[in-house]
Amino acid sequence: MRVYRPMVVLQPTTFCNIDCKYCYLPDRAQKKRMSLDVVGRVASEVFSSPLFYGEVVFLWHLGEPLSVPIEFYENAFAEIERISRENNRNYVLVFQTNATLLNSDWVSLIQRHQVRVGVSIDGPAFIHDRQRMTRSSRGTHAAVLNGVQLLKAANIPFGVIAVLTDFTLDYPDEFFGFFCEHGIEEVGFNIDELEGVHTSTSFSRDGAMQRYKHFLSRLIELADSHDGVIKLREVSKNLRTLCLQTEPYNLANKPLRILNVDSEGNFSTFCPELVAATSTKYGDFVMGNILQDSLSTLLANPVFQLVHGEVERGLALCKESCEYWAFCGGGEPSSKFFQYGRFDVTETTTCKIHKQATVDVVLGYLEKKSIQDLPRSVVNLG
Repeated sequence: MRVYRPMVVLQPTTFCNIDCKYCYLPDRAQKKRMSLDVVGRVASEVFSSPLFYGEVVFLWHLGEPLSVPIEFYENAFAEIERISRENNRNYVLVFQTNATLLNSDWVSLIQRHQVRVGVSIDGPAFIHDRQRMTRSSRGTHAAVLNGVQLLKAANIPFGVIAVLTDFTLDYPDEFFGFFCEHGIEEVGFNIDELEGVHTSTSFSRDGAMQRYKHFLSRLIELADSHDGVIKLREVSKNLRTLCLQTEPYNLANKPLRILNVDSEGNFSTFCPELVAATSTKYGDFVMGNILQDSLSTLLANPVFQLVHGEVERGLALCKESCEYWAFCGGGEPSSKFFQYGRFDVTETTTCKIHKQATVDVVLGYLEKKSIQDLPRSVVNLG
């Protein structure tokens, strides 16, 4: 087994400076911090491992990365750079941030180290501030926008992840208009899933799927009529599958495409969200500790073997029974676990809404277009 361009998800801290209602992380009020020893061991193991080839993506996530002092990253990035040179390996650095702590010092760090940035923002303030709040229940929208403006002023490209709740679904024009107004060109969205300590989803309510379809249909109309000024991740991914007819590639359900390392050095593979999970059966999804174990031991680890076996059985069932297989390659193991407590199952709420309904809407929109409009629509939307 060899993995091209692995994503290494690093949890620099369990802490987050805000308190989103739909967050799945259990320890976000605690200030556990990753040590530089862990960073160095991860870089050494990943860069020297025959399991990985190609560029390595280091994603700082699973807590607010900017709540850790800049000095930590100066040292961590220097260590990663040193070890990459020793092993003649290429890599990229990524922050997934709520952007509320961005200032000129962070902008300088991002520029000097060419860090890629993903920002979490849910649209206009009346939507965003319902869920993404401070610990004193105040909205964070203004602070996020301040961070966005700093990135734009410094010409730092960034993408956006927005979490949809059923409340958002009534406001597609306002949602799209917000991103247009602020010159945000790439938007992906997730739904408020049943994950970790977030034990419900607003998409379990009656009519949620149909409302989601209306919402997405309107977003696609707006994106098309604006000549693709905003790229919608969910649309472009499915258009690529339609146009290229390739085998599905799912980062989250094959071993070591994603390697997760928590703040204490415990490592695992598959979905990052499993870092937030507890389970006696699955050993809390700990498949080793980087300060004690080599990554080469992961594939023989009993927890990995148990999870991998169930994941593979679930994928086989999905491929056998689901007409949407080509578009998702079997879904996310974390969604299956948090909904059913196991992995050898098929359809989840997230599958039905975020995967299947999305494909239905994209195909339906293309079918409505005249033949002469189709090439322009594909280019604009993709």
